[in-house]
This record gives sequence, structure tokens and C-alpha cells, in this order.
Amino acid sequence: MIPCYLFIPVLFILKTRVMKLTTGLKALIVLLFIPIAIIAKNPKNSGSYVDKEGVIRWRNDNSEIVGFGVNYSTPFAHAFRMAEAMGISHKEAIQQDVYHMARLGLDIYRVHVWDTEISDSIGNLLINEHLDLFDYTISEMKKRGMHFVITPIAFWGNGWPEPDYKTSGFSNKYGKDACLCNPEAIKAQENYLYQFLNHVNPYTSLAYKNDPDIITFEVSNEPHHSGSEKHVTNYINRMVKAMRKTGTTTPILYNMSHSIHLIDAYLNSNAQGGTFQWYPTNLVANRQLNGNFLPQVNSYHIPFQNNPKFQKSAKIVYEFDPADVGGNYMYPAMARSFRTAGMQLATHFDYDAMFLAAHNTNYGTHYMSLPYAPKRALSLKIASAVFHQIPRYKDFGNFPENNYFDNFKIDYSNDLVEMLSYSSFYYSNNTSTKPDKIELITEIAGYGSSPLIQYDGKGAYFLDKIGDKVWRLEVMPDAHLIGDPFAKTSPERQVAAVTWQERSMTIALPELGGDFKIEAINNGNSYNTATSNGTFDITPGVYIVQPQTGTTIVSAQQRFKNIAIGEFVAPEANLKAPVVINKTAETMSANSPTRLCFEVISEIKPIKVEVQLSAAGNRPQLIDTKYTGADNYIANLSNEQTACGVASYNVVLSFEDGSVTFPAGKPGHPGNWDYYDDSNYRVEFIPDNSPLLLWDARKDYGNTIREWMPGNSLKPLCVNDLGLNISMDSLPSFKHYDSIVRDYTFKYFCKNDIAGRRNALSNKSKIVVAVSTTIENPQPLEIGLITANGIAFTAEFQANTGTNTYKIPLEELKQGKYIMVKRPYPEFMPYYHESEDSFELNLKDIETIQFSIKQGLSPNIDLTVAKIWLE
Repeated sequence: MIPCYLFIPVLFILKTRVMKLTTGLKALIVLLFIPIAIIAKNPKNSGSYVDKEGVIRWRNDNSEIVGFGVNYSTPFAHAFRMAEAMGISHKEAIQQDVYHMARLGLDIYRVHVWDTEISDSIGNLLINEHLDLFDYTISEMKKRGMHFVITPIAFWGNGWPEPDYKTSGFSNKYGKDACLCNPEAIKAQENYLYQFLNHVNPYTSLAYKNDPDIITFEVSNEPHHSGSEKHVTNYINRMVKAMRKTGTTTPILYNMSHSIHLIDAYLNSNAQGGTFQWYPTNLVANRQLNGNFLPQVNSYHIPFQNNPKFQKSAKIVYEFDPADVGGNYMYPAMARSFRTAGMQLATHFDYDAMFLAAHNTNYGTHYMSLPYAPKRALSLKIASAVFHQIPRYKDFGNFPENNYFDNFKIDYSNDLVEMLSYSSFYYSNNTSTKPDKIELITEIAGYGSSPLIQYDGKGAYFLDKIGDKVWRLEVMPDAHLIGDPFAKTSPERQVAAVTWQERSMTIALPELGGDFKIEAINNGNSYNTATSNGTFDITPGVYIVQPQTGTTIVSAQQRFKNIAIGEFVAPEANLKAPVVINKTAETMSANSPTRLCFEVISEIKPIKVEVQLSAAGNRPQLIDTKYTGADNYIANLSNEQTACGVASYNVVLSFEDGSVTFPAGKPGHPGNWDYYDDSNYRVEFIPDNSPLLLWDARKDYGNTIREWMPGNSLKPLCVNDLGLNISMDSLPSFKHYDSIVRDYTFKYFCKNDIAGRRNALSNKSKIVVAVSTTIENPQPLEIGLITANGIAFTAEFQANTGTNTYKIPLEELKQGKYIMVKRPYPEFMPYYHESEDSFELNLKDIETIQFSIKQGLSPNIDLTVAKIWLE
């Protein structure tokens, strides 16, 4: 019996009635923070187990376990080294990040332990700083009520994204492949697993074999087996035996999303269930992916889901992320699909340490941070709510009707996800949703504005009811995306910044009325503000909000759920200089009123923002802009200013100490005689009756989504023209449920290219493809347009030998297949999606083109696509 003294989140509200005094005091409300001694239960009577139906349950009450959280790696590898290089305390960084996890409602931590950093070549456990920080992370998370999925063996080197560093570990000596079959490597793993589970965490005084908060062990990370079923089953059983020899009763699971041809080997082993991953948009695009990818997370299909042994096995998700996808809308959809597939636990990969998130160097294909990516983080919080509220196997139908389910809403077009229950309201972006019974709401977490909170800032905020008419308001600093977080990473390339600014907020809660008081409570926060009709200015920090007549006494040390009332963690302001993000289309309709749109990111708000425009051969003219909120500005242009031709313009920010001109970002005004930088933004004003270009191989090749194939590349066609040459001996084959599809598809997100010419869409009647082929037999092709609601409209045609231009009437495009490229991990996901509902093509909703090569009479392919346009 091990005593553990923990501060448990207990809220006592003591209302003391007193006689009416001359001071007018009528009631005293005191919130108490009470330490409670908890005795850790004997592991035989606590922890988890897998029942006969494959359900993971708590031993103490047999309740079904549900959990949702993150992977996190500060104790190891690149994150560990970067903290050292930056002079940052690892333990302080861990404390800060764990606080943010608590604010997001995350209750599971999974990690593939870098065994290469804590073992020697024969599997002895090394007691070093990496293991100490791992122990510390577990301890800090326990204080927040988190539980764990521990994968003791990663097989990885410790370099990514750097080259691997030489270590003494068995994984470094043998490599993954040999670890799965080399007798000495297998012995080393048995030794390591035995010692790892027996290791006593000095911060909790618990050996990992006995820790009741570890829900499952996963033997190793993505083993990628080959060999016979007998060999694989024997390997798994040896690993499980080494772990069971410690006396642990914690469930032990094994990866089942890789090498699925060996599924019987896994199911016949002594592992009690399977672990799964999901990267629906593949990995490492090295750029942000845009478009509606919800069809790709419509369902989590498991090919062996009807296997009787699998149905009685435990099922969890060890890693998932819509890698490289720019919006925040995907996470709740993935959580929904996981629950429908029967998953009990899921952990996102990977939560970024706050000290690294400004540069996103740890895993550049992923991005998750409350301070730097608040909309994504709030979406993850909502996904956690999905996981905890939705029963296993509950089916909400197919996309797009499953965008609305239970208490949840997914709105791709507004990059918005929501949860609205009787007491909680979460939203990841501006929303018009209004709770029916506002008086029942006790928790709000949001970004932007809603009917209950209007906010001009760009950070997340949390409003929690902590007592009778007493609320805790937490406001994060403004987060600014100043670069593509998914592009090639470097500590020298900042992708996001935070600023601490005074912003306007309005709270519309009937119990507070329009006149309430706001008192700063976090350490070092002395900001004072006053309300008028519910509106007030605010800076980042934590505040107590109550009516002017409220008399509640609140201490910063008091507990609320799993946080202290006065806790607040945020990075320091780190925007080095003003930034302008131009959101204006590069082509626009000529002779039509329009607007230039851009975001101005500056720690100090400019006194004035202007546009200097040079158009139609006229002298440059200054145009005033209008502020539209959240750092966004617009400059309206008249018919005369949009005459057919090319215009150039600069954005000029004026401050008390001078001007800064963009895109150069240099001091000075372009109207001054000594301003010499001639860089500018350009826009083409094109008549509506001109063709509308959707894809051009020359300029769009780099942003085209496609499966990599050797030899496929840009090819010269004629003077100043290029085409995408697709040459292969045969079309690749893909599994689609129980069938095989031969196909090669590429996609391109064209929404931004045509955004300024949407007025021209009404007079377009054909989609045109410029393509050439050297194959003698006609080559079947398919052209498609995907709309904002994720529905594809397609038409087939044939390309004949030579170079030709094919014109397909738009009326021939019918609702068809949305092809899932790039291919997801795991690779057994479906190849395409077809909606069961009927939709009509609306050209003003098109966002993406989809071009497919189908199987013809000739097995080989030699095709070059130059351009695709509407006319």
C-alpha cells in the first residue's frame, strides 16, 4: 500500500448567511482548496482488464474505459535536444504543455518510448535523463487525471528530422528488421521489456508493471512483420511472456494495422487486442493541403472486422492525424469514425511542445498547439468530447449527412466544428449557433465570436462557471500563422507567432447582465478593465468574472477540476516584425467592383493601413482600407480601377515612427522619393468571357496531389510550355473493400485560383483538357470537379494518339467517385467515396479538379497533361 498525496480538484461552495449589516454584506461565498490523501490501491484491485468480449474495463467498478489524448515527446530525441540547445528547462516545458493538455480535456498520453536512448545493446535499461524525464512526464500527467498507453519499443533512431545520433541501444545495433527475427536481438528485447516494466518511477513510487493508470501496454511501434505466421506469433508471445514475467496484469496489445496479411498470426498470439493508426491524407507533403477531405474520414474500415477473434479483441488507436491539412475541421469526424469502428482509446500524433511550436521542427507534417494553433487545438478538444460522448459502434450514416451527429456539427465551408450540450458549448471558429437554454451553460471554449461571446482576438478562450454567478475567464494570446507550418522545417524558419494585445470582448450571459466586474487573478497580471453593456477590453490572462454586486472570494490556488484557478501558461510575444498576409486572388474579373483583402499582423496596431495601386496605366493612387476584425483589412476597388490589364499594388502600414511597405516589409512609403524597393503584389483583371484556367502544369505541378511514381515529371511541350508526363508500364492497382481498382488520379485545389473570377463562371459551358498520348489505342480518362461539400462530378472521355484538346460539356458531368489521393495510412482504407445522396453541380462551389487515368486496351501509359480550363 503506497500513500500518494495529491491535490484533488474539489470545489466547495460555502454560502454563509449573516445578519444584514450596515456594510450591506448579505452572503459570503468561499471556494476552498482542500488537500486529500489518497491511498493507491493494490494493483490486483485496480487498473484495467480486457473482458471476454474484448472490452477494456476498470477493475474497481467494471466500467468501460474511454479515453482520448495525444502523443508527446519532450523527454526524447529532437524535442529533448532542442530544449537543451535553447536553454529551456525540460521539466518546466513538460509542466507547461501538460497544463494545456488539461485545458483541452485530454486524458490519455501515449508514447513510443525511444528505447534506443534508454537501453544498451543487450537490452539493459539505462537510468539516465531521458528515462527521468519520461518518469516526470507520467507523474505530472497523473496530477491532471491522465491515463496512459505505453509502447516500450519504438525501433526508431533518435534523429528525426535530423540524422540519427549513435546510441548504445539494441535498436541502433540491429535495426527494426533484425529486431523481429535475429535471435540475439529478440533476447535483448525480452530483457529490456522485463526491466522496463519493473522500473520504479521515482516520482510516483510505482513500478510500471503495477501502475493502475497505465491502461494498456503496446509491445512495439509499427513492427512491419514479414515471415511466416508461426514465426510472428512466436515472436509476439515471447514479448508478451517477458512482460507477464514481471507479474503485470495490465492488458498487452499489438499493432494490427501493418502487415495485415498476418492478421491470423496476431489474433492467435497472446496479445489481447490490436492497435491502429490513421493518416487519411498520407504524410510529409511538405506543404499545406487544402480542400474538403471529409470523404476520406467517412469511415474507418477494417478488412478483418468480421473475424470472430478480432471482434473479441480490444481495439485502440495509437496515432492519428489529418497530416498537412490546413483546416481544423477533421478531428471530430475522425473521432466519430473511430467510435463507429469500436475504438476505446485514441491518441493524436503529435502535440507540439510550446517552446518548439513557433517553428514546428519536431514533426513538420503534424501541427498541434493550443497557444500557436488554437483552432486546431479546440477541434481536438471537441474530438475528445466526441470520443467520450458517442457509444462504441454507433453509426451516423455516410458523408455528408454524418457532418451533423449527436451534439456535434462539422462545417467545412466555415472551417468550424462545434459541440453544444445542455451545459457545454465549444466552437473552433466564428459561429452563429445559439444555445436554447443559455442559463444551463456552465462551460464555453471557443475561438472568434458566437452569440454568447464576441471576440476580436485570435487566441482561444475558456469561460468556466466556478460558483454561483462566478466565472473563470482565461484568454490566450493572439496566435498568428505567418508561414506554412507543413513546409520544410528549420529552427531558422518561424511559422507562427504570438502577440499580447488588448482586444475587445463581449460576454452575453443573462446571469451576469451588462455590468459586471472582471478581476485579474493569475500571477503578474495587474490589468484592469471595465464593462459597458457586456463589452470590455481584455489582455491575455485569467480573470474572475461576477456581477458588480458579487462578493465571492477566490484564491489563485483554489482548484477547479484538474487546474488551479490562477494557472496560466502562454509563450512570450515573439513576432519579430510586422507581417502582411495577402489573401487577394491573383486574377479577377475586369470592369467589376472588387476588393483587395489582407491580414496585417503587428504587435502595435497601425495608425493607418493604405493600398497604393497602379492600374490601367494611371498614376499610383492611395486607397484607404477598412478594418473588418481579427487583423483583416479590405480595400474596395471601383469599375474604373479594375480595367482589363495588369495592376500592381503595395500595402502601406503607418505607425507613429514611420511607415512600412509590403510585400518587401521595408521601412518607408512607396510615394517617397527615396523609397527604392520595386517589389509589389500583382493582379490580372480578365474579361469574364475569357477562359478560366483551373490547372496549368507549369505553375501548379508542385501543388498537385498525386501518388509518386518513378519517372513522372514535367516535360517540355513547346516554347514556354510544360506538361505533366505520366508514363508507366501499367496502371497501379488499389484495394477498394473486396475489389481491385486500376487507376491513377491527381488532384489540384483550384479555389484560390478562381476566387476572383467567380462571376465568370455563369457563362462557362465546357471543361477543356489539353492532353497528348503516344499510345495507339484510345486512352480512357475521367475529368472531375469537386465542390465545397466534398462531392465529385465527373465525366469520362477518351484521348487519341497525338496532341489534342478535348471539350466536355459541363452538363455531362454527373455525380461520381471522390478518389482518395494521396493514399492514406493504413493502406487498406477504401480507394474512393460515393455519396448516397443526390446533388447538383453548382460551378460557384467548385474547389478542386480531379483527373483520372482509367484502364484501356493498352496496359502501358504515356500521357502528358498540359492545362485544364473552363470556357
